[in-house]
Amino acid sequence: MNPSIPEPAALADRRKSRANLAILSIATMLNRSAVPLIVLVGGLSGLVLAPDPALATLPVALNVVGLGLCTYPASSIMRRIGRRTGFVSASTVAGLAAIAAAISIMAGSFTGLCLASAVLGANQAFVHQYRFAAAENVPSSRVSQAISLLLFVSLVSAFAGPELGRHGRDWVDGAPFAGAFFGLAVVHFLAALVLAGYRDTGMMQEAGGGAERPLGRILAQPSYVIAVAAAAFAYAVMTMMMTAAPISMHAMHGFGLDITAWAIEGHVLAMFLPSVITGALIMRLGVYTIMTVGVAILAASTSVAWLGQSAMHYMAGLILLGVGWNFLFTAASTLITTTYGHAERFKAQGLNDLIVFGTMALLTLAAGVLLDRVGWRGLLLCTLPFLVAMLALLFFMPREGAESARGAAGHVEEGASTR
Repeated sequence: MNPSIPEPAALADRRKSRANLAILSIATMLNRSAVPLIVLVGGLSGLVLAPDPALATLPVALNVVGLGLCTYPASSIMRRIGRRTGFVSASTVAGLAAIAAAISIMAGSFTGLCLASAVLGANQAFVHQYRFAAAENVPSSRVSQAISLLLFVSLVSAFAGPELGRHGRDWVDGAPFAGAFFGLAVVHFLAALVLAGYRDTGMMQEAGGGAERPLGRILAQPSYVIAVAAAAFAYAVMTMMMTAAPISMHAMHGFGLDITAWAIEGHVLAMFLPSVITGALIMRLGVYTIMTVGVAILAASTSVAWLGQSAMHYMAGLILLGVGWNFLFTAASTLITTTYGHAERFKAQGLNDLIVFGTMALLTLAAGVLLDRVGWRGLLLCTLPFLVAMLALLFFMPREGAESARGAAGHVEEGASTR
């Protein structure tokens, strides 16, 4: 405990931090349900409404585009108005967008569905900031565990999203999946109510944050480059395969909706379940080791998916995909928090997410076209350059800081104090 802070105040801060983590965890469970739902039903709805089959994944792609375009604005908005107001506003707008998506399906409007999906993606830009908000509520030695906690509770979305899509398919007569989006609207409004209880932890007090470096100096750090690349490449490989898998399975190879939904559920489960141990592994083995393991698992995922197109090949490939993503993304998110000082956090976080999710958006746009033009195996081949590039960075890029999350955090904090 800091002796300069009275004990009651310190206890109050601790309670507020714990309450904030609980609120972020519940909001994560609710808001992340939108992602697997849109992956499952966005492409299938697109097949019915799109004027060209090659555009079927456009609603899913524009969901990611909305995320990518709003990452830096989301960070800038919260720098001005605080985390709480930003989080509540984004969830509320997402609820309205889900209603608009349902109405668009009922009206047979592909354009309306695409626009609504993009707005739903914009909310995910704020949702991805939850991990940074969680990191601000714990000591630097527990950052990897806080991030892992939010990923772990996202397990709920692994079931809630696809199940909502599956059961909501026929809630509105003559408009498949419109009911699922009405249900999603309720989920987003509930998240907004929960987030209203969040309390900003000094978000607006920039004066005490220390010297602020130019963005170019932050970006020039090898550790920042590795962290951004790891997160971007993890999402690139994951999104290309996950976006194309439901259409490849259901529309091209005739697997039933139930089997397709189970494959997506298994994938999302694998994305978040390893978080039980990922934080501890990072603390014990270091971010770079876990990144390398993550790349190896992603390579195994593409190899298994290449070997065949049975339900088991799809399922095993998507499960490995989720585990590899978890390792690589959690390690990257931990490392990125060690590369900036308090006053620099919003612009450093915003730039990171802009690069990560901008890359993700571009590749998601390409997924439907690649699947239509070169098929499932051709799409898998397109993921290999990202894995090779990540290995090259891990083996040849200089490594700043320590190997463990605790050591890296301490290193950066010491550096920040001397700036």
